[in-house]
Amino acid sequence: MRKIFLQAGLLALLATSCSREKYAEINTDPDLIQGDKVNPATVFPTAAIAIHTNDFEAYYDIHRNVQYWIGAWVPLGGNGGIITRFKAPTSASSYPYCFENFYSRETMGAGGTLAEVRNLISKMPADKKATYAHINAISYIPMALAAFQLSDLIGSIAYTEAFKARYTDPPLLQPKYESQEELFVLLENELKAAVAALKQDGGVAQEKLGTSDLWYRGAGVEATNWIKAANSLRLRLAMRQLKRKPNEAKAIILDVLADNVGPIDSRAESWIFKAGTSVANGGNYGLAAALSGQKAAIDFMYKTSDPRMRIMYRKVALTKADFDTYQANGTIAPGEVYQEYRGRYTSPDAVGEADKRFYFNYVFGSTAYVSYIQDQLFNSAVSSGKVNYPVITYADVCFWRAELAARNITAENAEDWYNKGIEASLADYDEWGKDANVAEYTALTPAEVDAYKNHPDIVYNPAKGIEQICIQEFFHLYRNPLESWANIRRTGYPSQTGTVFKAEKIRNAGIEAVMPRRWSVFIPPITEFNYQNRLNAIEDMRKDPEFGDLSDLTGRVWWDKK
Repeated sequence: MRKIFLQAGLLALLATSCSREKYAEINTDPDLIQGDKVNPATVFPTAAIAIHTNDFEAYYDIHRNVQYWIGAWVPLGGNGGIITRFKAPTSASSYPYCFENFYSRETMGAGGTLAEVRNLISKMPADKKATYAHINAISYIPMALAAFQLSDLIGSIAYTEAFKARYTDPPLLQPKYESQEELFVLLENELKAAVAALKQDGGVAQEKLGTSDLWYRGAGVEATNWIKAANSLRLRLAMRQLKRKPNEAKAIILDVLADNVGPIDSRAESWIFKAGTSVANGGNYGLAAALSGQKAAIDFMYKTSDPRMRIMYRKVALTKADFDTYQANGTIAPGEVYQEYRGRYTSPDAVGEADKRFYFNYVFGSTAYVSYIQDQLFNSAVSSGKVNYPVITYADVCFWRAELAARNITAENAEDWYNKGIEASLADYDEWGKDANVAEYTALTPAEVDAYKNHPDIVYNPAKGIEQICIQEFFHLYRNPLESWANIRRTGYPSQTGTVFKAEKIRNAGIEAVMPRRWSVFIPPITEFNYQNRLNAIEDMRKDPEFGDLSDLTGRVWWDKK
């Protein structure tokens, strides 16, 4: 048994004059001091905090790497200074920071936290344990999310034997690794089992997480919310596998859609972490000055009068009169037309081209030619607002169902789900912009929604339907950049050869910079405690030629098949 000296236990024993024998028993098995004292619901919030509030993940992985890889952000002087990040991510860690989110953030990581929730439940008397069956089942769902998010970036991870050290004698300190293919099977089975468990109550009233659930916060029917979240995550996992295991993926998709509860089916059921004003507040959440967005994307949004545009970006500070003046004196190229919203070219080479260089400088004083991003969406300190972290929204599910129908994987109506997705996405950004106190917030109107859906470039056209759906998902995932990156890898959209809109080719000194597709992987030092298992996992991944060299960011994890 573990020999852990518990100072807290000693103080409690002294305070209550417990016997020496009881103290010895607790010191031998520390679970005895908490099994009947700690409510598992009070432990559960740590998982959400570990997954969503890692400021180093925001600072490095997202704001200094992924946002540039996907072309979402372009700095004042252009992308020349960050192009090296297409070869090696800039970071203070060898791993992506979601590694911490799963294994160690907030002491135990999301994985350790949720394992402890189940451990606490397992120590209860049988009658009490039966009332926690739903909370026990729910614990598998965010754990699957955190594992999936990490594997999405690096492939094989330790899962089934991870977090066992506290509960094994001798402690299991060298957990085996699961390949991504193996992990996806495990997660599907666990999520499906969680759904089944949440549909039953064993004839006893179930304890609730209530407001300890920082995603749903006690709203709606708890079991139903989490059934739909689990089924929606099953859909996301299945769609990742459509190239690798199309038959198995289709079977999961059809099983989810045939389920009598099904996936998320309304905005109220969306799986979102809505942070308070003290979260994402300054510090590492502060963004570089004068960031703009991708020109091709903003031009398309401007042409189609996309209501999300004003939530994502500020209007240009340059007035029409200013524009005319500086075009007349040659500062702005002759072919330019005034727009209230405008992005920058993503290609570093554009900075040196005469007809584009004014995009990357101030036209006069501190007045730029382009729109700046609404940094309130990422940093609550800017306007004392709230930052939303969407996991899976109703709009996501709508766009998936539209795509699956367009690909003839289901018999549903692609156009119907496409339009539902647009409506939900516009409403989401309206809410998120209001929460964040974005500059010049104006409420969304039904007339705007109708006008946008009826724009000739937005009206669903089966001939280019798949691309239309994927482009809408691209815009919707602006506030979920890691998933946006995954969706670009999965679908190939936006594309440089697209017909809806063409993504820009990123050129540096005339050479194309290819978007990274995974995180760099490294051989661990031989002194690492779990060296052999980690090395075995890496060697196994290297057997796939598409994985590439360890440091090659254009290599692919298992699901990302060419």
